[in-house]
Amino acid sequence: MEGGEETLLVPLDDPVVGYLTNGVHVGLKYKSADMKPFIYKIRPDKLCVFDVSKIDERLKVASRFIASYLPEEVLVVSNRIYGKKSAEQFAKAIGCKAFTKRWVSGTLTNPNIETFSEPKLLVVTDPTADQQSIKEAAEMGVAVVAICDSNTRIKNIDLVVPSNNKGKQSIALIYWVLAREVAKAHGKKFDMKFEDFVSQAEPQEYLIKAQEQLRLYNRKRKKSKRK
Repeated sequence: MEGGEETLLVPLDDPVVGYLTNGVHVGLKYKSADMKPFIYKIRPDKLCVFDVSKIDERLKVASRFIASYLPEEVLVVSNRIYGKKSAEQFAKAIGCKAFTKRWVSGTLTNPNIETFSEPKLLVVTDPTADQQSIKEAAEMGVAVVAICDSNTRIKNIDLVVPSNNKGKQSIALIYWVLAREVAKAHGKKFDMKFEDFVSQAEPQEYLIKAQEQLRLYNRKRKKSKRK
């Protein structure tokens, strides 16, 4: 069952930063065996729905875990366009580094390249888009906290935060909560607004095309069923 709001970091019915309002609980139509424990139900449209109480629980655990590291030991990564601003704002709030450009192979393993970094903890926005960073972290013994959608395979991920990691509002809320809780644990003032974490990026062209192709495909299927 979904958790009671009195124990949640973010009230379910908050019109601005509610888990449900911002679609944090809505996964994909596909689920991996690794993510099944976090899924509450499957909707009639086949989309997976995360258990909100488990999202909240993992955010609390992840916040404490991240706060156990010095800010300079943490690197937050986002190759996904909607996660770039959120990751950068998270980094700004807690004082860590952010890597939001295209990941350069060897960033964690090759000290001879310009982007080389030696974090002790990697915070990842999307394990699929950021898989190279996770692979390198595993090679170097770097711990990994990752925002994981319903289809994620969690190999080499040390701490899973189940969530919709595709939507700009959802990603922003996860990072806003983490930033607030980690800053609080470090005794830092936190006055950043949720809106400051939300990406203003427009949908990428390939996503628009993919969505249009999906709509055309669904229309064709409906027509064929009527015949």
